[in-house]
Amino acid sequence: MPVATTVQLRQVRLPAAEEIQRAGRAVFTAEELTDARVLVCVRGEVDATNRQALGRFVQRHTRVSKQLILDLTGVDFFGSQAFTALYYANIQCARRDVDWMVVAGPRVRRVMHICDPDDQLPIVEDLAAALCRLEHVAKCHHAVAWGE
Repeated sequence: MPVATTVQLRQVRLPAAEEIQRAGRAVFTAEELTDARVLVCVRGEVDATNRQALGRFVQRHTRVSKQLILDLTGVDFFGSQAFTALYYANIQCARRDVDWMVVAGPRVRRVMHICDPDDQLPIVEDLAAALCRLEHVAKCHHAVAWGE
């Protein structure tokens, strides 16, 4: 006669699938870092030919997260027309109450000094600074929500 046993099952969280999109001479990737945070990385060239694709890609990921990091350190060329993609992303994040940071390399920062002289967009120099700022913002939201 077979013996019945009890087996305890536990849920294992698999790594989030990474989304990849090619647009012109750029590649966009999105990766879920946590349940509430998405990392979007851009590699290659961002200009007038793919700025709308970048804006839509970022918009798609503001729908599923509360925090977004846009990593542009792999951008080889950032045309002034590409600034409109960042402006559009800023609007989408504000509408959806998504906190976000842009990690910008020297090529992107050079254009940002011209197109955003008042530093309206949340630009930082590295991923560690972006994570630190978003952690701080999350703690502030938590304190306000609980009246601490």
